[in-house]
Amino acid sequence: MFNLLKSDIYRLVHGKMLWVSLTMLALLVAGAVGLLWFATTPTFAQMVNDQAAANAEEAGSASSSDAGLKIAASNGADLAPDEIASLNEKTMDSRTYSYAQILVASTAIGILSSLIAALYLASDFDTGYAKNVFAGRTRRASYYAEKLVLCGILCAVFLLAGMFLCDAAFALSGFSVRRVESFGEYWAWAGLAWLACMVYVTATAAVVWLARSKTAGVVFAILVASGLFASILMTVAQALSPAIPLLGELAKWLPANGMKLLMSGGAGLLSSTEGTALAGLTVPAQIGMVSTVAVAACAVLSQTLCKRKDV
Repeated sequence: MFNLLKSDIYRLVHGKMLWVSLTMLALLVAGAVGLLWFATTPTFAQMVNDQAAANAEEAGSASSSDAGLKIAASNGADLAPDEIASLNEKTMDSRTYSYAQILVASTAIGILSSLIAALYLASDFDTGYAKNVFAGRTRRASYYAEKLVLCGILCAVFLLAGMFLCDAAFALSGFSVRRVESFGEYWAWAGLAWLACMVYVTATAAVVWLARSKTAGVVFAILVASGLFASILMTVAQALSPAIPLLGELAKWLPANGMKLLMSGGAGLLSSTEGTALAGLTVPAQIGMVSTVAVAACAVLSQTLCKRKDV
């Protein structure tokens, strides 16, 4: 198993797939931070004031300042007034809060790591590499176990790279943080974000192995890791919750809800239980329970149904 892992890492490092994906991540981070930086410039403020004045003239009842806040909020993903003020001061609440807004809210980490996992794992079967491996002494159980470890490494690489890129981009843009997090808060958030990301990557891997199809893995990664499928389920659950209250509670156990719980950053992990499924259940406990069960289910699936399929 260890030799297979070394081989996979070598192939990824010396191939184009990993570096193209990391370049895309860098461009996404740079673009997102660039937009936030632009929102702090006098040019953007003038644009907001001009549009606010025009809206005030049309509405007649709304003041320019109120209209300005509405426009700024619409350009800042429904930011609250205090968050808009923070942007004007070029401050973020904390480092993990900035990671959550750039990496988690955009679903960049989940999508990119799931896509590269789908493409790379499917290539083993497209090129016949898996058939050669199975023809040797390597057991199928070891093969799938090694690939799950590789999925964990991919999640860690993309998450750590994204965190480093966010720190660099915010520093270059002149942003600072209001609150310096403790070692435990910082790495607890990072660990939970990695575990939540692992759900999507291992689920994508299971789909690729079951379908033996690159297309199926890519489509699944886009629909699920982007949160689109979960958003549809949550919308349906909320619509039906007045008639079936249980649906609203079940929706809170979706892995996508764990991603939402990460949005407050490391400081919010222990200070809030809002959004958790059970009263008194902490945010880390909820994310840890749901993610661990989901990853374990994918691992069991890979070691049962997946390894019985013909190559």
